Amino acid sequence: MGDKTKPKKGKKKVVIIVLVVLIIVVAVIGNAVKKMTSQVATAVNTVEVEPVQKRDLSDTISLKGTVSGITKNNVTSKALAEITAVNVQVGDIVKEGDVLCTLDSSTIKDQVADLERDMSDTNATNSINSQQTAETVSRAQEDQQTQLAAAQKAIDDAKDAYNAQSIMWDKSEDKSDAEFQSLLAAQKAVTTAEEDYQKVLETTNRTIEDAQLAVELDKYKTTDSTSKDKLTDLKEQLADCNITAPCGGVVTAVNVSVGDVNADSKTALVTIEDTSSLKMVATVEEADILKIEEGMKATVTADAMGDETINGTVTRVVRVKGQSTGSDGQTTTSGGYSVEISLDNTELLIGMEVKAKVMIKERGNVLAIPYDLVKTDDDGNSYVLIAQANDDGSATAVKKNITVGEEVDYYTEVTSGDLAEGDKLIYDYSGTVTEGQQFTPAQMYSEQDMGTGASTDETSDAEGMSTSVEGNE
Repeated sequence: MGDKTKPKKGKKKVVIIVLVVLIIVVAVIGNAVKKMTSQVATAVNTVEVEPVQKRDLSDTISLKGTVSGITKNNVTSKALAEITAVNVQVGDIVKEGDVLCTLDSSTIKDQVADLERDMSDTNATNSINSQQTAETVSRAQEDQQTQLAAAQKAIDDAKDAYNAQSIMWDKSEDKSDAEFQSLLAAQKAVTTAEEDYQKVLETTNRTIEDAQLAVELDKYKTTDSTSKDKLTDLKEQLADCNITAPCGGVVTAVNVSVGDVNADSKTALVTIEDTSSLKMVATVEEADILKIEEGMKATVTADAMGDETINGTVTRVVRVKGQSTGSDGQTTTSGGYSVEISLDNTELLIGMEVKAKVMIKERGNVLAIPYDLVKTDDDGNSYVLIAQANDDGSATAVKKNITVGEEVDYYTEVTSGDLAEGDKLIYDYSGTVTEGQQFTPAQMYSEQDMGTGASTDETSDAEGMSTSVEGNE
């Protein structure tokens, strides 16, 4: 019976093994809980730290708009006749004087001939006066020859002066800027003289034409004024049958086709935009229109120009909203206020979309921080907290007194104080960080480090953040 109550040795060994296993499991769980608790504590106390930088806090207004020519010319014709030829289409580039379209002049000529014949029958006795008027034509022609001769002499003199100046330039050894300017001035004088010659030619031609027209009209001076007015109108129509470009530029609209009849002398047949200079036309929000003034500088970008920026100047500010009239006759406002910005570029095309930043107030690069990180002490003084590095890689929250300036967007200017460029600013939006608070490297991070894919383990965090606060010890 005594042997039945005696425990077996094998059972005792099992109990001991179970106890050892339980002790190991408890130890492992305890270490895991301890480590997890430590990690949670670290995560709760993490703080973003970023270096203080200088930023461009210039006050600008961003606009979107389209490119157009500096002027838009709607070409019309006084000739009330059929369109016989259209020589341009939208997108064509034309020069001043190019023939855009022609109108049928035959009917107008017939009307002029009939009217002149009728008026001639009643003014046959005015031959003497007509002779005197004819002499005016002769005198105008003589005057033209005299003026053209003088203009030609001016050209010759200017060319002689230019040649002399050119010889002096070629012989000059130092070729100073003054000599170069003199050469340019002499060259410009030749161009001016040649332009003056053309102006004299055009002016005297008009004088002769006017005198010749006076000869024709003098034949009918006894005719009633209605006939005279009608003849003048017909001749103006006849002279307006060949429509030429009033300026160089791009054709942006062609409103007629061959066979159409021009029934209104005010209807635009062709529209030309002068592309010798370009401008940007943009709509402006109501909140910004009073800030923009003529003469303000702007930087303009376009997708077609890549990263290139174009200088611009505000040339016109329209502080009246666009208006339109509905079918019911009621006038309503549409669109917004607008501005025009001249562009220092002629490579852009009409209709291209562009963006502009109008410089309202230029400040340049200044020390700036997010305005909601500025704190105020009991005395009303402004300050921020920075992470000052310690020898062991940790950091201490240190107070830096500052004086703030104007706020622009998200940032405020720091005009004076203890804060310096490169200081590691603590991004404490919740206001929980206090002066003197300590942070381990693992508790600090920056958006820049996160963006470069830094490791999340403690070792790499410590190394990375040790680097991020370095230099402020």
